[in-house]
Amino acid sequence: MGRRCGRSPDLRVFWPAAARALEGRGYLELDAGYETGDFGTPTTANLFSLSPTLGYVTPRYNLSVTVPFLSLTEKTGGSSTSGTGLGDVVLRAGGLLLPETGGGLSISGASAVKLPTADEAKGLGTGQTDYGVFAGLHQRLLGLKFSLTGGYIVTGNPAGTTYKDTPLVGIGVSRVFGTMNVFASLDGRGATVSGAKDPIEASLGAFHLFNRDYGLKGSATFGLNNGGPAFGAILGVVRWF
Repeated sequence: MGRRCGRSPDLRVFWPAAARALEGRGYLELDAGYETGDFGTPTTANLFSLSPTLGYVTPRYNLSVTVPFLSLTEKTGGSSTSGTGLGDVVLRAGGLLLPETGGGLSISGASAVKLPTADEAKGLGTGQTDYGVFAGLHQRLLGLKFSLTGGYIVTGNPAGTTYKDTPLVGIGVSRVFGTMNVFASLDGRGATVSGAKDPIEASLGAFHLFNRDYGLKGSATFGLNNGGPAFGAILGVVRWF
């Protein structure tokens, strides 16, 4: 998810099977992440994150709060800086706007708010609140689930800095194999800084449900241009209660 309100629509598209089985339960998710790249600048950034999420999921909707802890190192030429601390807290709410029809069509939506809890002086956040809205159109066909997602993030601007609001769009496909859901996506978003390239990224991942109480997820992201990260990865454990 990075240090902003959301890089792509977090619609939990790989959770419906788990949600149907759970019929409404709380969960605690712990994600460990890594991201690296120069994002089209002379500075190379390496970001490690540990992000606990507390939420509630049902077959129709999910609510969550994520409190990330970040460690960022930035290198420019022969010099480097680093910062560690609390990241920006993210509140999310999402759900099905149109439950899946007999033809396999469904529509989902989500909203998110990024609260400015990170230390701006350490480069861990912007010190401003971001707001995002997202939507997804999903279609089941031949055992696959195809998704078209989009969104828009209203970006807060620190004093003396202007960030552009961010449109997002993505296409994805997923398939269920027993208790595992495997997915792939191609996502693009508008650059927040004038003159920078709009990032384009490809992601691969899976979500495995061990039983009613535990799940494991993992994903890898590859930047397809220098506007996004060169590489990113997330490994997470989910515990329902």
